[in-house]
Amino acid sequence: MCMREGIGPSLYGRGAAVIAAALTLAAPAVADAQQQQPRQPQSAAPQRLVPVTGGASRYATPDGAVRFVLDRSGGRAALVQFEGDPEVHVLRPTMGAGGDEIYQTESGDVRLRVTSHGGIIVYTRAIRTGAAASEEGRVAPLTPEALAFAEMQARFRAIQSRARRTVGQPVLFTVPAQMSPLVAGVVTDAAERAAEGLAEAPLTNVRQVIIVVGRTPAVALRGSVLMVQVAPQLGYAGRPSSSTIRNVVMGQVQGPEQ
Repeated sequence: MCMREGIGPSLYGRGAAVIAAALTLAAPAVADAQQQQPRQPQSAAPQRLVPVTGGASRYATPDGAVRFVLDRSGGRAALVQFEGDPEVHVLRPTMGAGGDEIYQTESGDVRLRVTSHGGIIVYTRAIRTGAAASEEGRVAPLTPEALAFAEMQARFRAIQSRARRTVGQPVLFTVPAQMSPLVAGVVTDAAERAAEGLAEAPLTNVRQVIIVVGRTPAVALRGSVLMVQVAPQLGYAGRPSSSTIRNVVMGQVQGPEQ
């Protein structure tokens, strides 16, 4: 489906099938920049920390400056969405000092520390040394919304218009011709993340974004064509993040087959 303003869906053809096969065989692209593990903040006294359990909960720092939803219902990988940020970030743990778990994004940015006491420290651009976060209440898990075809079309028109404004040139988004509402939700979110990544890549020459469905998330750049593979069965973890898109477009990390 080529999402053009005022134009309906069209079939991919042979080229997209070749792209889908190439991406399916490739591993997901990840950024290679790694941050140093942050220091434990003095304000993170054990009595202020709340044990982390499975499921999803809303958390906040004591001053309420940072609020976020943390979803650990999907296993060791966690999902986090900060208030005011439309992107759901996929965090993966590594072991830190003293038995702590450090949760990082695909690009190596540290977002959370789960302490050996079972509490949470959150890190943002404004709080680089970390702040303790307390649970405010349980919430529904973070899952991509199901989208009907007409709603998906409207969303893609908005995405293409926004991409044209930020890039300064038209950007055509091409997606599979047939998909269920659940798959459409993941594909649309992947397009949103791609548009964000392009907006953060100055002077990009990307003029087309091709989204295909495969077994793993992946991204590659071929001249002016950005190829994005999503794995809908993985939910938000099945699409590349905006930072990964940005890094691939800017040449800061190699995508599949490069």
